[in-house]
Amino acid sequence: MLGLFAFLITSFAKQQHKLIKLFLASFIGSVATLLLQVILFLSQHVSFIAKYFGHISSQGTLVGSWVDFAYFVTFTFLLSLLVSEVLLPRGFFKYLSIFGMVLSIIILAFLNFKTSWVIVIVVSLLVFVYKSSVERSLARLLGHMEPSSDAMETAPQQGFPIISFIGLLIGLFFFLSSASLGASLARTAGVNFADVRPSLGTTTHVMRATLAHSPIFGAGPGRFGEVWNLYHPTAINQTIFWNSAFDSGFSLAETVATTNGLLTVLALLAAFVFAIIQGFKLFTSNYPDQFSRFIAVTSLIMLIAFLGLFLFASPNLVLVVMGFMYLGFLVGISSLVGRTPTLSLNYLRDPRMSFFAILILVVGAMVGFSAVYFAGNKFASVISYNRALIASDFTTAERRINRAITASPNDVYWRTRAALYSSQFANAAAAQNPDSGTLQGYFTQAEQSAQAAVAWDKGDASNWLALSQVYALVAAGNNADAYKNAKSAADEAMTRSPNNPAAFLNEAQIALTQKDVDAASKFIDSALALKADYLDAYVLRAQIKAAQGNSQGARDEIANYTKAAPFDSQGYVLLGNTELNLKDYQAALDAFARARQLAPNDPSVYLAYINALTLTGQKDQAITELQNFQKLFPNIQGVQDQINRLKSGTTTAPTSDATSTTDTSKTPTPTKK
Repeated sequence: MLGLFAFLITSFAKQQHKLIKLFLASFIGSVATLLLQVILFLSQHVSFIAKYFGHISSQGTLVGSWVDFAYFVTFTFLLSLLVSEVLLPRGFFKYLSIFGMVLSIIILAFLNFKTSWVIVIVVSLLVFVYKSSVERSLARLLGHMEPSSDAMETAPQQGFPIISFIGLLIGLFFFLSSASLGASLARTAGVNFADVRPSLGTTTHVMRATLAHSPIFGAGPGRFGEVWNLYHPTAINQTIFWNSAFDSGFSLAETVATTNGLLTVLALLAAFVFAIIQGFKLFTSNYPDQFSRFIAVTSLIMLIAFLGLFLFASPNLVLVVMGFMYLGFLVGISSLVGRTPTLSLNYLRDPRMSFFAILILVVGAMVGFSAVYFAGNKFASVISYNRALIASDFTTAERRINRAITASPNDVYWRTRAALYSSQFANAAAAQNPDSGTLQGYFTQAEQSAQAAVAWDKGDASNWLALSQVYALVAAGNNADAYKNAKSAADEAMTRSPNNPAAFLNEAQIALTQKDVDAASKFIDSALALKADYLDAYVLRAQIKAAQGNSQGARDEIANYTKAAPFDSQGYVLLGNTELNLKDYQAALDAFARARQLAPNDPSVYLAYINALTLTGQKDQAITELQNFQKLFPNIQGVQDQINRLKSGTTTAPTSDATSTTDTSKTPTPTKK
């Protein structure tokens, strides 16, 4: 499809008037996209804009993730710089190019993405050198050129390339001050993102393991997540990304090699290298006007920039389409000036050939229209899905996730729906007199959703894991069929993700539904062998010992976790809870004090610490800490009432609308790390 797109761009670019219109349309569209994103970001709390699009600012942008948006802004800056510096337009496009550069610089300053500044510096330097030396030499070599086509009026060539020089200085300044001024601007805008992707070594490990089985065609399009689960090294389990689902690797080149094989990636690299070589040869070509030379120079620089992203980054589809567009521009302009020979085929002369040619064109048009339709539905589904995630009640979340599935179903949406109904099932089952019909309805919906996720992508371990967790809801007791289905789905998940400790812990939880403590313990040991600081595994082992009446053993398991992960506040909170259950209030106070040191901005940890002070009889200290708490968290209600109760001799634990102290009557529940 991308090759067909580049071919169509090339066909248009061979005709100068179409080339100009297409290029200017892409330039105007890029600047308009930036302006629209800025408006959406600034208006996320205003009327209907916030209702439908406000949450996009916190979860992504119009062109994808914040990283992809940073690259898009960088490309727009480069395009505006080239229009302003190389083309030297007058009138509307002069002011549009200046506006595009200024807007891009402002956005990049607030995004504070160092890679973008590196690209800005390099390309500004290239443009400066081109204007200072190459263009002057070519002008002397080739003589005077017509200023422009009829589509755009251009100004005479200027002396010193001041705009590219300013761009170079600005890029260098923000690159050097990214840790100070850049970080301050990013905090002011509330924009915080990171380029999270597998490392080069890890991606290479997965790629080599995949190509060892299928070197020519790879694992298959869109299958990187599956081979990542299957082949990623166990060292990943010691990082915070141990349970992250990566759909791409360190670079797009390695991702394509992994999923589509060596044949595809070598063909792409050959096409890019051939186009770039042709682009350099175009420097000595005779052009009909200045605008044609400008497009040749611009397409070459933009294609080189995209090749850098292809080799060293993981851009999304929007950026890939832009890259192939400039590939088409470069080949088209090469054909326009006679550098690349073209083959013409008049299919209308032969009735048989014309029938199939027209049929192919019509089918292609239908495919293109369908792609636009499905892309629109996918965008609408993303909006509904994100709104479902932030819904405050079950009914709203259910309606929104169903709307997302109707618009554009995928396994992620189905898994989310399964989790939603599983949560409702668990809440309803915990009631004193649960209604069997309601429970059956929730379970049926959860089961159907998880099965739909598996049917959508049977190779994804997460789908099988979700299905096994649904069956585990009713696997306890004598429900042999539910246990069998849960076990079967769990085994499928572990087969597809053998290095993920979550798969082993899921097996342990399923074993516990049949009260098989020995099997569960073995699975927990396997999970901890893969990830020594796996909090959920320690908690499950503590719950097993607590159920056996071994409270001290449960306490020791949580203490072991704090040794394995000494800088995780969650472990010390759970340890404090366990010490409270054992009535060892001083030990609980010590644990909560350590948790507070690790998480000083967490009000729930602070309240737990104050509660422990109260239980150890240190009321004066508790009152002082509550007063400090009131200053740090002025929006939390009920603090002054608790201060008054302590002063009057009442020792009720402090609570608030936003947080509450730990309920010491409950056994610690698993919390994922």
